[in-house]
Amino acid sequence: MLTLGIDIGSTSLGWCLIETQGEPLENDFGKIVAIGIRIFSDGREPQTKASLAVQRRAARAMRRRRDRYVARRGALLKALTDYGLMPANEDARKKLLKETGDGEGGDLSGSIYGLRSRALGEKLHPYQIGRVLFALDQRRGFKSNRKTDKGDNEAGKIAIGVSRLQQKMAEAGAKSYGDFLYKRRLDGKSVRTRLRPESGEDAKGDGYDFYPSRQALEDEFDDVCAEQAGHHPELLTQERIKHLRDITFYQRPLKPPVVGKCSYNPAEERLAKAHPLFQEFRLYKELNELELIDEQQKRRKLTLDERDKLYSQLRGAKTGTFISLRKTLGLGKEIRFNKESETRDKLLGDEVYSALSDKKGFGNRWSTFGLERQWQIVQKLRNTEDEFELHAWLTAECGLNDDQTEAVAKVHLPEGYGRIGETAAKMLVDALKTETDAEGKVIPESEAAKRCGYNHSDKSDLNFPGHKELPHYQEVLDRHIPPGTGNPDDVYDVFKGRITNPSVHIALNQLRRTVNALIKRHGKPDRIAIELGRELKLSDKQKDEIDRTIRKNTREAEARSEELKALGRADTGYNRLRLKLWQELNKDQPLNRVCIYSGEPITAAMVFSPEVDIDHILPYSKTLDDSEGNKILCKTHANRQKRNRAPAGVSGWADRYEDILARASTLPRNKRWRFAADAMEKFADQEGFLARQLTDTQYMSRLSLTYLASLYPTEEAGADGVLRRHSRIRALPGRMTEMLRRKWDLNDLLPDRNIGGSDTVKEKNRKDHRHHAVDAFVIACTSRSLIQRIATASAKLEAEGAERVIEKIADPWPGFREQLREALRNTVVSHRPDHGTVSREAYASGRGQTAGKLHNDTAYSPTGEVDEKGSPRVVRRRQLSDFKSEKDLAAIRDTQLREALWAATRGLSGKEFEAALIAFSRAETLDGRKNPFRNLRHIRVLETETIIPIKDKDGKVYKGYLGGGNYRFDVWQLPDGRWDADVISMFEAHQPGYVSKIRQDHHNPKKVMSLQIGDMVAYEHPESGERVIARVRKFDQRNKQIYLDPHNEGGRLDDRHKDEADPFRSFSKRPNALKAIKARQVRVDEIGRVWDPGPRV
Repeated sequence: MLTLGIDIGSTSLGWCLIETQGEPLENDFGKIVAIGIRIFSDGREPQTKASLAVQRRAARAMRRRRDRYVARRGALLKALTDYGLMPANEDARKKLLKETGDGEGGDLSGSIYGLRSRALGEKLHPYQIGRVLFALDQRRGFKSNRKTDKGDNEAGKIAIGVSRLQQKMAEAGAKSYGDFLYKRRLDGKSVRTRLRPESGEDAKGDGYDFYPSRQALEDEFDDVCAEQAGHHPELLTQERIKHLRDITFYQRPLKPPVVGKCSYNPAEERLAKAHPLFQEFRLYKELNELELIDEQQKRRKLTLDERDKLYSQLRGAKTGTFISLRKTLGLGKEIRFNKESETRDKLLGDEVYSALSDKKGFGNRWSTFGLERQWQIVQKLRNTEDEFELHAWLTAECGLNDDQTEAVAKVHLPEGYGRIGETAAKMLVDALKTETDAEGKVIPESEAAKRCGYNHSDKSDLNFPGHKELPHYQEVLDRHIPPGTGNPDDVYDVFKGRITNPSVHIALNQLRRTVNALIKRHGKPDRIAIELGRELKLSDKQKDEIDRTIRKNTREAEARSEELKALGRADTGYNRLRLKLWQELNKDQPLNRVCIYSGEPITAAMVFSPEVDIDHILPYSKTLDDSEGNKILCKTHANRQKRNRAPAGVSGWADRYEDILARASTLPRNKRWRFAADAMEKFADQEGFLARQLTDTQYMSRLSLTYLASLYPTEEAGADGVLRRHSRIRALPGRMTEMLRRKWDLNDLLPDRNIGGSDTVKEKNRKDHRHHAVDAFVIACTSRSLIQRIATASAKLEAEGAERVIEKIADPWPGFREQLREALRNTVVSHRPDHGTVSREAYASGRGQTAGKLHNDTAYSPTGEVDEKGSPRVVRRRQLSDFKSEKDLAAIRDTQLREALWAATRGLSGKEFEAALIAFSRAETLDGRKNPFRNLRHIRVLETETIIPIKDKDGKVYKGYLGGGNYRFDVWQLPDGRWDADVISMFEAHQPGYVSKIRQDHHNPKKVMSLQIGDMVAYEHPESGERVIARVRKFDQRNKQIYLDPHNEGGRLDDRHKDEADPFRSFSKRPNALKAIKARQVRVDEIGRVWDPGPRV
């Protein structure tokens, strides 16, 4: 019997294939057929662990926004020029813009603000009209979107500013937003929109002082055009005004989501969960699955009459408790429902019908509407972006008054899509609603589907024979992923959809490639065992404790839901969290709930306002701890002061630190320790693996179970003749693997050379990737009966029970440790390369892509100067907070500023130095005079860097960027036989006409190999002469040095290389030294087979 053991993680896949006679551990025969490890990236940024797609998406959004603005501006300039509202000559346009600037230090009437004010009451020159319209296009105001603004804190601050602007315009008697700005200029006030100050006497911290809405700018556009059309009717015709308005205020609609296909009718799209028909289907389905369980544990389904009574109750209610359902059916409390538990005491009703038939909205009228009319209204609520448009439609089309319109507009409809389409839903509802089984009881969805001619689930077909090899995971896990486009011409992941968690997506694809390679090499295994990242079966005591905790948390969450309703707030997880964090500030004394950092009161009215923020006590970027235990509600200004630091690390809070600790004493125990001076050190000691990695692994292993099960028949008879579902797949709890590894003394197979003494074997060596293969061997050696014995013992005897069972377990077979040791010695770890793609052919078609970031984000300004070595000197801006010591000040370009900062920080270091910088930037005077550097935030510094030059249209370099890393390491053999290398940057690799410098400088050089990070290399060890398989970790462009690491070494290799206590050292060589050790590129496939061309002759 072949058994495959799999240990899958977010960045690794250990596997081991063993052969036994019967189940493992049943006899003394066994051997290791093959063993290996596959290592891969998790698709996340190494420091923050955020998905790499997040950064790419944000950068792409900024590029698109900028490109669209430039295109809109160009289109408007062309139209204004064509209509005679702008000079055709570019120099004349520049002169016009200069003459009509913001008016600082000059005549305000001729400024752009003056023109915007005058445009509403006097005749302007055509070019001045064009200048006003051009200004409206440049800053066209904030357009509110009721669909996307929900829960957006910044949008809330802007909305406050919009409301204040309306009030201030009325107070100032301003005819338009431009007129309002002109009046502010006349009064000597700033025209910039700013957030309210967060400290000082006039502190508000609650949004913008004023902010223009898109509607305000549209109104100004219309008023200006209406006024000036009376003076220039031939220039401003209605057609031209409409054209200019469409260019200026065009807004792309939100991209609609891709809707998947119906599980029953693949040609039909799925219904939205907010569709009244889907809600009807879901409710009938839920009720038809109910069973009544009596005191003797006998079960029975509902009759049609019973089901209809419950349907009538739940249709008009958001939820219904099981207590109320029993009352409706006239049942005693001794009867319970099959879906009822300690943690579930209610059923969800019809979310749409109950919300829209509320007396504050449509009331009883909603039930009189047909399905099509109901869906029309729901669609309007789901799709309308503009709040005013929705209110107008509800009033005109539905006859609602203002209060009813307001209530309906605020209804929270369920989001997303179900898994069935309209046709299937109608048929299934009819069957679920009316049909019964032989005993006159209601039928479940599976039976309804059969009667409608559908197969409820091909995946659960008991005659399914299993796949020959793993298909793409989308074929098996389709219900776990969002839908794709359904267009077979698209890329597969776009066509079918994909799991949104990048770590899980990558891991499942690597699982498929690895398992399929094993099947091709050794055939399909008879059994597969996989480890789950969870504990053993819980004891009754542990279950009771968990149930009590869940019940307590559920009660508290429900109480907060009711409180949110009373406050008129949406009952969302985010709002419940804010309320919970506020309550935790002082559980016993609500009136004494204050900001832990500042001591200022946080009242109930502030909880959902921009005045307070949710803060990570210990910075998320350094701990990646996003648990509730690391969150606190605090004043917004205090959060901004704290920034990315632990409370004890804020230098400006030294004088109030003891007060902060005193206030923190009212917090829950799991939060108090985070305010201690050594909190970051404590976190580092206790945290170990990231919580995210465990979460990803648990989710991943469960999906992997379902995925791997598709290789085998759904139902098979075992040796005892009993039919069992998925009998060839078994799951092993993670703790069991650890216990068996320790029992069989496997930790010393890969000893950690950093740990001395007799305890070396007690912990596995996580710095060697092969430890995943050892775990996979243990997993493969387990049997279903062993898992049951250990789990049962653990439940009966608490944690030590499982250990007692483990003590009695024999070795898998005689000599297994020597077999495993030898197998590990010969195992080559397989690393998945991730090089990206450089496609020059794609550039030609306008669909170019890059293999990585071409350059860094920070822009540098060339100075034309060089240092003593002739290297170019450039200037960039650094934040004041980036300066940590006196030596950092030497790079400041401004001599006066540099001298002033030296004087202010002389003799200081650490937190005192940082505090002195803050005090310097806040001081009103400097040496008895007005401080010219007050409110200083950024400083220009001189640095020596080689930058990628960016030129203007005249060919002049006006800025530059640092390269975004190296792309490859090309090794060349020169005509004289020596080896040299060309380290090609990411930017150079993407230049269409790039030619290697070595090819330019030498006649007919021969390329030996082209290496990228993650590639595998073989070389002869300089001392032993043995072949070494290594992975390329990095290369240095300055000295043309390449760094190679043994294939099995793991952990943070840069840190390990620098650690004197760690014997690991990277193997680094220059090009010609690679020739001496016979270096060559090799390929290692998914299951560790090496393709080595051998040394070059």
